[in-house]
Amino acid sequence: MTMTRPPPAPVVLAADGTASSAGALRYAVQEAVARRTGLRIVHVCPMVTATVPIRPTPGVLPSIPSELSAHGGHVLERTVEEARSLAPGLVLSTLLAHGARVGAITDAASDAQLVVVGRETRTGAERVLTGTTTAGVASRARCPVVVVPGSWEAKDGTEPGGTVLVGIRTDADAADLMTVAHDWWALHGAAITVVHAWELPDPVIDGFEGGSHVENGQVRGQRLLDRALAAWRHQHSDVPLETRVVRGHPAPVLAAAAEAADLVLVRRAHEHRPFDHLGGTVRALLLACRAPVEVVPTDLARLSAGDLVLEESGHLAR
Repeated sequence: MTMTRPPPAPVVLAADGTASSAGALRYAVQEAVARRTGLRIVHVCPMVTATVPIRPTPGVLPSIPSELSAHGGHVLERTVEEARSLAPGLVLSTLLAHGARVGAITDAASDAQLVVVGRETRTGAERVLTGTTTAGVASRARCPVVVVPGSWEAKDGTEPGGTVLVGIRTDADAADLMTVAHDWWALHGAAITVVHAWELPDPVIDGFEGGSHVENGQVRGQRLLDRALAAWRHQHSDVPLETRVVRGHPAPVLAAAAEAADLVLVRRAHEHRPFDHLGGTVRALLLACRAPVEVVPTDLARLSAGDLVLEESGHLAR
């Protein structure tokens, strides 16, 4: 008897029908096709409250439950049509959920391998008073979450594989981030660049000792990367890898490096706090990074014996 894998977990797209999610749709289709899996499109009808929207959109967001459901159904229909036009053979499914967006999306993605959401476009008081779906999903989902700018477009197929940029803060970041980076290299042929940013605790000390603090910071940063990546490099010696140690705050350093990247990989700052926490660097990148940003949780699920199905010939299918 043999054991075979179950069907691959789907890619989940959170669709709201606005222009800000257009890039997310294109990205989700690309990833579902590359991973040879289906695309699950989710739309969440918001809870009806007595509050008045800070920035209402006339004629777009209805105000009663039945109209919200009808509107949600239309959003799903349009999104399915667009997805089919991009990839006619892609297996599609839809889910119309009701309630709090973050909880509904993470519930719908409980069995997913990837969640794709559009970049948050609300700013200032709107974000403070209403919260942010993007950050909420990225901080709570069990699988990686990609946040995609609305203007994102897929490569036309004639361009080279591009670059995946990996931001490593500590040794502990490396294993999960490099697993995802290797997967992207295998799927898209993208080069991998790892960046570690560091900064002096007080810029005043930069003037002392002939700048030795800067030199020491660079050396310590390179040692951290060498140590963090040693096992991965040994296991994947055939994969080209570039490392950079850059002085500066991680958010602007990674945002600048992302100008030439096709994907940025970052890790959740804290995984086991009693409240959701992405960290300031990740939040800043989700708001302003030009490239899609993938937020990776710790301890990504690995294929285990419990995920396999026994077949008659007695072999384990890979």
